[in-house]
Amino acid sequence: MPCRQAPSSSETIRRVSRCPRLPTSVRCWSGTVLRRAMKHVVRVTAHWALLIHIYVSMAGFTLAILFGMTGLTLNHQDFGFSDPRIATSEIIVDKDLLDHPDQAALEASLGRTLGIRSRSTDYHDDADEIQITFAVPGRRTVVTIDRQNGRAEVEKESRGFAGKLGDLHKGFDTGSVWYWTIDVAALLIVLSSLTGIVTLLALRARRRSGFTVAALGVLTVIVIYVIWVPK
Repeated sequence: MPCRQAPSSSETIRRVSRCPRLPTSVRCWSGTVLRRAMKHVVRVTAHWALLIHIYVSMAGFTLAILFGMTGLTLNHQDFGFSDPRIATSEIIVDKDLLDHPDQAALEASLGRTLGIRSRSTDYHDDADEIQITFAVPGRRTVVTIDRQNGRAEVEKESRGFAGKLGDLHKGFDTGSVWYWTIDVAALLIVLSSLTGIVTLLALRARRRSGFTVAALGVLTVIVIYVIWVPK
């Protein structure tokens, strides 16, 4: 059986040239459509990121200012704006309330006597005395009642407006609603930062300088922590 000769290079080129190819105009058109689609996606993403960034920032504006200012005052308590002012006094509690003490009735009676509208945050009932604490942001009242004679020592501590703001910042004695408000504020700040980054990605002229500043900020925090924070 005769051997078949291998095709020459010229025959291979002719076979390859006979393979179907898309016209140049079709290839250019498909590339243009893809680029336009990508640009449209980028524009839409940047548009919505900018809108979310603006309105989230405005929604969290009050909370961001509040937590920024109170963070500054908490970091500089030596300014003296929240120094505690303590006043003590004595009252007599009805013995009927102490023979078989009911927490709700005792709190209501003390609230009427002392002008306290909040509920107690701490309650201790011992054999010799009962201690009840009423705490709200910036103010605390501790009532210690002698069960033998019904005499109660009242200690009121007030730390002024700065102390109230500090407790709001830390969430001390603020209730469950404010507890969740702090979480919402934190999420709003994070969302505002992330949408700001997405918006920066769409700004070609500002992209490099913006991310350079962001990188310097991250590096500065790391350097301060590594060098100056005790470990």
